[in-house]
Amino acid sequence: MNFRRALRGLLAPALLSALAYALLAAVGDWRTVSAAVRSFPATTLLLMLSLTLANYVIRSFRLRFLVRLCGHDMAISDALFTQFGSITMTVTPGKVGEILKALLVREYAGLPVSRGVALVFSERLVDVVAVTALAVGAVGLFANSGPALAAAVVALASGILALSSERVHRLALSLALKQRWMRQHREAAAAVSSTVRMTLGLRPLAVSALFSAAAWSCEGLAFALCLRELGFDGLTLPAAVAVYAISTLAGAFTFLPGGIGLTEASLAGLLVASGMHAADASAATLLIRLVTLWFGVALGWVVLASRPAVIRRLLRDPEADDAEESSPAS
Repeated sequence: MNFRRALRGLLAPALLSALAYALLAAVGDWRTVSAAVRSFPATTLLLMLSLTLANYVIRSFRLRFLVRLCGHDMAISDALFTQFGSITMTVTPGKVGEILKALLVREYAGLPVSRGVALVFSERLVDVVAVTALAVGAVGLFANSGPALAAAVVALASGILALSSERVHRLALSLALKQRWMRQHREAAAAVSSTVRMTLGLRPLAVSALFSAAAWSCEGLAFALCLRELGFDGLTLPAAVAVYAISTLAGAFTFLPGGIGLTEASLAGLLVASGMHAADASAATLLIRLVTLWFGVALGWVVLASRPAVIRRLLRDPEADDAEESSPAS
């Protein structure tokens, strides 16, 4: 991971985010939006931040579970450091910076980078499954949402079955190894294949999905608390979690840093469609994104700074740049 390049890459997302939030404030009447944000109770804000922290802690335990599944061990303190530290890179373009997690897993668990990248890929796939499941609360809230969600679940289940199938992996490897350049990376390709199959098996998938659903439910609950504090009761708790899940998915399926722009637009749009005033919808969107995205990024840098020797080693690591170029997690 080229940290110098990653640091420069954080400037564009920050500017894009500022622009998106300025547009939200303008659409919702910036004076009203500003007043709503300024008067938001500190106690509720702290509770929302605590729920965001719970998300990261739960995902840290999931990371440790997956690492141990791969035959390596990882102290929970190192899993927490790895999870929190890797959040800093969620706003890099295409999330290519998330290769940092694979490097930290190698640092603390001895898992080769190629297998760590495959593990991160599996994590992201399971996150999509879990967040899609949370979106089920939107059925009945928006017209014709049921068939679309059912189709998404079927497509995801089919894809996961394929990715956990040894036969599919044998076929994919045989096709890939027909390429001369790929034969030079035969061992790495086999390791990636083995890791993906292992982490997406039926039992590991079920456990990982439960971790993921619990983690993302925490942020959905924080969003619901935000809506209640702003005086909006037009969404039930499951529906509020579903709205947050849908906007998260919308941002995830773009290569925009952190889903910035589309996540905010879809979230505010869904709230307005649910009957919330535009100014309050803008305020809710601003608050939840600051709590769930930028708070995590800022906290991640603080966590990384607590172990400077590790960062210095990664800055000098040539394997990091090679892994970044070939990462399927991006």
